[in-house]
Amino acid sequence: MKRAALAVLGAYVGVLGAFVHRHVWRLHGVDWPWGLVLVVVATYAVVLAAERVMPVGGAWFGLGWGIVLLAQQFSPGGSNLVSSDWLGWSFTLGSLGAIVVGVVRTPRLGQ
Repeated sequence: MKRAALAVLGAYVGVLGAFVHRHVWRLHGVDWPWGLVLVVVATYAVVLAAERVMPVGGAWFGLGWGIVLLAQQFSPGGSNLVSSDWLGWSFTLGSLGAIVVGVVRTPRLGQ
């Protein structure tokens, strides 16, 4: 049951991230991608929390997150949420990197 809940949580964070990562703040002609930073940091924080719930909880979270990303790509109309620009690629690679670092870096000895 915990595994399914963590996968659903990963899917939820993936959907929210797809909506939020495109938010920018314009200051003096420069776009500051606050949504992208928020999504990557929040993804990393939730992966660390998932690792505390169960030893490979971050991997189950990542599975749910990845399913959402794949579902967007294989939808009939294509994905309008995650574009193939620098924000879209930064969201995808940054969040995947946060998931991988959170899963690999968490110590499991003594659990």
